[in-house]
Amino acid sequence: MYKTVHCEKKFKIDAEQIWSLLKDFSNEWHPMVNYMNFERGPNGALIRKFTTIGDESSYEEQLTYISHSDREMRYVLIKGIKGIEFYRASVSVRSIGKNSVVSWRANISGEDSRLDEICSGTKEIFMQGLGALEDLQPVMDKEYLVNEDKLDFEDRQISDKPKLAISVYPYGVMQSNIICIFLHGIGGNRSNWVSQIKMLGKVLPCVSLDLRGYGDSEFGLRQSTIDLYCEDILSVMEVFKAEKVILCGLSYGSWIATSFAMRHSNALDGLILTGGCTGMSEADSIERESFRKSREVPLDLGKRLKDFAPDVVNILAGPNLSKFNRDLLIQSMSQISTKTYRDALICFTNPPEKLDFSKIKCPVLLMTGEYDILAPPNEIRGVSNRIYNQNIEPDIQFEVLSGSGHVCNLEASSDYNNFIIKFVTRVLKNDNNVKYSPKSQRRKEKQQRILEAALKEFSMNGFSGASMETIAKRSNVSKPTLYQYFGNKKKLLSAVLNLGTYEILAPLRSSSQESLAQTLWNFSWSYAKFVLRADTLSLARLIIGEAERNPVVSREYQEAGPLKALSGIFEYLRIQKNKRSIDYDDIELAAQSLWNLILSGPREFHLHNPNEEMEIKTISKYIYHGLKVFLSYYSLNTDSDIKELEKLFVNLKQSDVG
Repeated sequence: MYKTVHCEKKFKIDAEQIWSLLKDFSNEWHPMVNYMNFERGPNGALIRKFTTIGDESSYEEQLTYISHSDREMRYVLIKGIKGIEFYRASVSVRSIGKNSVVSWRANISGEDSRLDEICSGTKEIFMQGLGALEDLQPVMDKEYLVNEDKLDFEDRQISDKPKLAISVYPYGVMQSNIICIFLHGIGGNRSNWVSQIKMLGKVLPCVSLDLRGYGDSEFGLRQSTIDLYCEDILSVMEVFKAEKVILCGLSYGSWIATSFAMRHSNALDGLILTGGCTGMSEADSIERESFRKSREVPLDLGKRLKDFAPDVVNILAGPNLSKFNRDLLIQSMSQISTKTYRDALICFTNPPEKLDFSKIKCPVLLMTGEYDILAPPNEIRGVSNRIYNQNIEPDIQFEVLSGSGHVCNLEASSDYNNFIIKFVTRVLKNDNNVKYSPKSQRRKEKQQRILEAALKEFSMNGFSGASMETIAKRSNVSKPTLYQYFGNKKKLLSAVLNLGTYEILAPLRSSSQESLAQTLWNFSWSYAKFVLRADTLSLARLIIGEAERNPVVSREYQEAGPLKALSGIFEYLRIQKNKRSIDYDDIELAAQSLWNLILSGPREFHLHNPNEEMEIKTISKYIYHGLKVFLSYYSLNTDSDIKELEKLFVNLKQSDVG
C-alpha cells in the first residue's frame, strides 16, 4: 500500500529565483536541517546526507532526475525512515503570470501501522520548507569559464578497415583510462564539435570522429550498420587504451550512441544525447521507407547535397543561428557525397532493434533545442521520462536550450557547453580509475575553493585579522599550497576582489546582442547582487576601518575592486560611443556618473546599517532612477532607451507585487 503527500504554495517571486534555491539539491536552507553534506553514489548520482534538529537519525536522499529548463527534480530516500518500502519525491517550480508555484510531492509505501505517521511527518516537513523559501535570497549561478586559448588539434587516422579520421584534443595525448567521443549528425562531420572539444578537452581527452564515408573517413567494404559503428567506437577506445567512454551524440550520432549503450553498457561512464536518440527504431516499416524515399528524391533527380544544403539548414535552424554557424553547417553538409548520404539513410531507416532503455547503466544528459522540429522538447522530455521509468537507479538530466533549433551544440554553444562540462566533471569525480586529469583543471578547482574561503575569512575578520592558516583549512589545502598559489595575503585579497569584479562586469562583456537599456539594467543588478551581499559589505566596512593604519591594503582594495570595475565600464562606454549609442566629453565622469547614480544610496545606507533588511523594491527604485538620469544625459536615443527602461522597471514591479 502507498500514499501520496502533495503540498503547494504560491509565491510572489519569479520562478527562476525560487529555482535558484532548489536546483543544487541542497536542503541546508530548510529550517529543520541541522547538518548536511554530499556524496556520490555507485553510478555517480548525487546523494545528500543530513540530520535534523532534535533528531539523532541520519537521512540519505539520492537525486534521480533533474531539469533546469523545466525547473523540476526528483529524488528517493535511501536511508533514514524505518518501515518504508519506497519513498519517491519530486519538487517543481512553475510560472503563473508574474508569480510562481512550488509543488512538492512524495509517493510513500510502507508498513500500514506507520504509513499515516510517516505521511504526516512528511507533510509537516514540506510545509515548513515552503514557508522558509519565501524569505530566502536568490542564489547567483556559477558558470564555468572557458579559457579562449588558441585551439591546437591533432588530426589522426586510425584503423585500416576502413581508415577513420579523428580530431584529438589536447594535442599529443596518446593514452587515457577514460575519453569522451563526439558523434556528429547525418548532415555533419567532426568539425561541428570544435567548441565542445575546445572547452571539454581541458578536463579529459576528447575525440571527434568522422563516421564512415564522412569527412576524411573511408567507407567500409559493405553497407554501414549500427554494429559497425559500434566497432568503430571500440576501435577509438582501443587506440587510447581507454577502459571507459563518455559518448556525446547529435541526432544520428545520438541514435548511434544509445545503440552502443544497449550493447556495451559496461564501457560507458556517461551518455549525452542531443536532438533525439531513438532514430527510426520506433517507426514501422512503412514510415521508415517513406522517410528514406522522401530524402532520396533530390538525389534521384541528380542533385548533390550542396544544391539543397541551404534549404535544409534553414528548416533545421532556430531563430538565433549566427551567419558564421549557418555557413559552417552549409559547408559541412555540402561536403557530403551522395554515396555517403544514401549509405547513412539506409542505416538509419533499418534499425536492428527497438531500444531498451533499461540497459543504460550510467548517468544520462538529454538536450534539445526549443525550436527543434526533428526532436521537439515534448518528445525528448517523454524519452527522458521513459529512461527514468525503465531504470532501477536512474540518473537523468533533461534540458531545453532556449532559442535553438536542431543543431543546438552550435546554436546555443555557451549553454550547451556549460551543461556538458558540469555533467562530465561530476562523472569524472566518481570514477576512481581516471588517470588523466590535467593539472590546470585541478589547480582551478583548488583556486576556487581558496577564493571562497578567503572571502568568508576577510569578511569576518578584515585584512589584519584574517588568518592564512584558517583559509587553508577552510579550503582543504596545505598552507604552503596557499602561498604557492597566491604569494601572500595582499595578493589573495586582490584575487578575491578580481573574482567579484568579473561577476559584476559579466553583463557588459556579453552585451553584443542586447540593447543599451537592457545591458545597463542587467549590469546594475549584477553590481547590486555582489556589492550588497552581506559578506561583501562586511569586507568593505573592515577595509574602511583599516584604511588609516594600513593604507597599502586600502589602496590594494581600491585597485583590485572599484578601480578595476571602473576600467571595465570605461571599455563598454567606449564601444557604445563608437556605435553612436551614447556621447560624452569625459569618459571618467560618465563612468562615475553611472557607478554612483544606480546604487550609491542603498550601498551607503547598508554599510552603516548592517542589520536593516534589504528590499528589492527600494533597490529597483534606485536603479531605475539612476539609469533614467544617466540615459537622459548621455544617450543619443534618449526617448526609445528610456521607454525600454520603463518597461523593464514596470515588469519587475509587476512580478514583485504579482
